[in-house]
Amino acid sequence: MNAAKRKAEPPSSGTTAGFRQRAFRRVLPVLLLVAGLTGGAYYGWQRVGPQIAQGPEYALETEQIEITPQPPPWIRADIRAETIRDGGLSDLSLLDRELTVKIARAFSLHTWVENVRRVRKEQANPPRVLVELVYRKPVAMVEVTMNDRPGLLPVDVYGVLLPPGDFSAEQARDYLRLSLPNATPAGPVGTPWGDPRVDGAARVAAVLQEHWKPLGLYRVTAQPTEPPRTNPKETVFVLTTRRGAQVVWGVAPHVDDVADVKKALGKVERLVAYVEQHGPLDGLNS
Repeated sequence: MNAAKRKAEPPSSGTTAGFRQRAFRRVLPVLLLVAGLTGGAYYGWQRVGPQIAQGPEYALETEQIEITPQPPPWIRADIRAETIRDGGLSDLSLLDRELTVKIARAFSLHTWVENVRRVRKEQANPPRVLVELVYRKPVAMVEVTMNDRPGLLPVDVYGVLLPPGDFSAEQARDYLRLSLPNATPAGPVGTPWGDPRVDGAARVAAVLQEHWKPLGLYRVTAQPTEPPRTNPKETVFVLTTRRGAQVVWGVAPHVDDVADVKKALGKVERLVAYVEQHGPLDGLNS
């Protein structure tokens, strides 16, 4: 009876410790082998990985970089070709861990690209990289003086200067004009104009895009004040027809404020209704 009880009793802590030590000694060589193989593979990849990644079979051809959606009709530049050329994308490897980051960074620098929404690799045959872009859209032409001669410079809704060389004189006539004293861009193409008046006038032009021609409008100007307003957000803008009739618009809407944009669109609807009922806006000053 006592012998049976001794057999049923659990092993002592010393016996358990000994069992664990023996098990650990058996497993230790396996762990060391795995660690050695892993470290060796990592070290080997660090040595030969770059050469493998640069192999011709892993090279990303420029034809495998695709942009979506296709550029809108107002963009005449070849965005894909220009970005590949200027962004150093002609020597890339599909094994490069920074591949999508490099491509996104290069496209974000193009003057016609507002935002790179997403870059992803697609396992097709052959593999390809899809670049999803948001394009800038011209909304107005800023009247400027260049070399003592009048000129027009295009801007988007955020007041970003767009490539003027992409617009012919005929195409420039398809946009509302912004007439602001001493309006000179602060930086190169693809950067903000740097004048809050231009930013505000561009936002006014944006909500009028589909209607300024039927309404007979021609320019957006800033209402002069004495003394000049110190807060650009308080600038009052005026809509002017080609014959000089004026409609006071008010302050510029905030494009990121849904309620403000809705209010601005309501102003446009009232102007359209007025013209439909009373005729052209040129009659306001007669």
